[in-house]
Amino acid sequence: MTRPGFRKGRPGGARPTSGADSGDGFLSSALFSQAQILHLMKNEFARARRHGVPLGCIMLQVDRLPQLVDLHGVDLRQAVRAAVARLVREKTRGSDLLGTTNDDRYLLVLPHTNLAQSRSVAERLHQLFDEFGVAVDGRELSLSLSVGVTACDDQKTLFFDSMLAQAEAALEYAADHGGDQVASFGEIQLRGGGSDAGPGASPRRRASDRRDGEGHE
Repeated sequence: MTRPGFRKGRPGGARPTSGADSGDGFLSSALFSQAQILHLMKNEFARARRHGVPLGCIMLQVDRLPQLVDLHGVDLRQAVRAAVARLVREKTRGSDLLGTTNDDRYLLVLPHTNLAQSRSVAERLHQLFDEFGVAVDGRELSLSLSVGVTACDDQKTLFFDSMLAQAEAALEYAADHGGDQVASFGEIQLRGGGSDAGPGASPRRRASDRRDGEGHE
C-alpha cells in the first residue's frame, strides 16, 4: 500500500491526453477546477463518512502572491501554478486530488488519511517547495508557502463544507501569522491569545529571512 505522501502516476489516476507531455497538457490533467475539486471532495467526504475511514484536507497558498504578481507580472501566477502542480504530483499519491480554488489557493484532498498523516504530507510539501524553483523572465524568485491542514477521522464533522472551512481557517492563521508555515486546525488558537506561532504551527524561515529584495517586506 502506498504511503501517504508519495505519488505514483497522475493525480486521481488521470491518463494523459493528446499533448499531455507539454506543460499545458500536464497542468490540465494535474489540476482540477474549483467546481471539480469541490465535487470530488464532497464525494470523498461522503465515502469517508459512509465507511468510517479518515479523510485529510490540505490547503496551500504562496505568500503575498497578489503583490508579487503586481511586481513581476502575470506570468508569475502561471509559474506558481506549474510549480505547485509538479510538487504535488511528485510528492503525493496517485489517489490524492489537487485542484484550484479562489484567491490563488490550492486544495489537496487525501483519501484514507488521518490528521497525523495529513500533517506529515503538509510538512513535506512545505519543506520541499524550495526545490521547485519559480522563475520569471529567467530570474528565480524566493517564495514561501503557507499551508492549512485538517482531517475527518473521528466522524464528528458532519458536513464537507465544515471541513473545507477548517482548512481555510488553518491556512489563514498560518498566512496571518507571518506565513511560511504549516498550521493544523484544532492544534492552534484560531481566535485570540497565544503566541504568534501558536501550538501546531511550524514556521520555517530561510537564511535570507525573506529580505532579499523580491518584494517581501
